[in-house]
Amino acid sequence: MLLRRACRLMGLGLSLLCWIWPGLSAAAEPTVLKLLADSFPPLQYELPSGAPAGYVHAFVQEVVQRASRSHVLSAQPLQFLPLKRALAQAQAEPNVLVLSVARTPERTEAYRWLREIAPYQLWLYRLRTAGAPPVRSLSELKGRGLRFGVQEQSNFQEWLRAQGVGQFPDNSVIDPVRTNALNLRKAQLQRIDLFAHPDVSFAYRVHEAGLRTEDFEPVLQIQALSAPLWLLISKNSEPALVAALLQALDALIAAGRLEALRRAELAQFLGR
Repeated sequence: MLLRRACRLMGLGLSLLCWIWPGLSAAAEPTVLKLLADSFPPLQYELPSGAPAGYVHAFVQEVVQRASRSHVLSAQPLQFLPLKRALAQAQAEPNVLVLSVARTPERTEAYRWLREIAPYQLWLYRLRTAGAPPVRSLSELKGRGLRFGVQEQSNFQEWLRAQGVGQFPDNSVIDPVRTNALNLRKAQLQRIDLFAHPDVSFAYRVHEAGLRTEDFEPVLQIQALSAPLWLLISKNSEPALVAALLQALDALIAAGRLEALRRAELAQFLGR
C-alpha cells in the first residue's frame, strides 16, 4: 500500500516537473537530420545494390555519429536527388544537410555553409577525333559557332551565359540536357563540340556510358568553377545541431579522417 502511494506521488511529481519545465520532456526527442545529395562518384553514389557509397558519404556518417555525442539526433539514410531538388528542400525545410555543393554567389545567402568537403576541377572536354579547332583560352570560346553541351541549370550553364557565350551577338549555341551523362553520347555523335565535366569522375562516367576514355580529351580547365565543394545545411536549422556538426567536422578533419577516406576511395575507385 505504502509503495503504491509512493509511486503515485512520484508520478504526480514528475508530471508537475514537466508542466513547470515543458522543454524537459522534449529535450530527449532526437533532431531528425535529412541527408540529400546528387550522385557524384567517387564522392557519393549508389552501388548496384542500392546502398550509398563514396568517401564523402562515409565521412558524413562519421560526422553524424560524433555529433550525436553532444546533440541527440537521428540521421535518415542518404537520399539521392537531382541537385536542384535537394537545394529546394534545404531552402524549404530545416535540418537538411546537402553533400558536395559548389558555393556559387547565387547560392551563398540561401544556406548555412559548414565546411569544404572535396576538391573540384571542372574541365572542358571534346571528342578527340572531331577535328574542332583548339581552344587555348576563354576568349576563344566565343564567336566560333561552337556547340556547348550543358546540364540544365548547372553552374557551368550560368557561367557560360555570364561570359556572353550563346548570347547575341555571339553565334555559339548552349544545348542543355537533363543529366550531364547525356553529353558524353552527344559528343561521341558530334552533336556538340564541347562539354564540361569534373575530372575526378570523368573516367567512371565514360565507362558507365559504354564509351572509351581515349576517345575524349581535356581542352581547357574552367578556373572560375574549379573550387572546393561544401557541405551545407538549411539556414533555419537548429543552432545546437549546427554547432554539434561543426564541432564534429573540425575534429575529424583535423584528425585526417577526410583525407584518409578520400585516398582510400580514390585508390579503389580508379583501380576498377
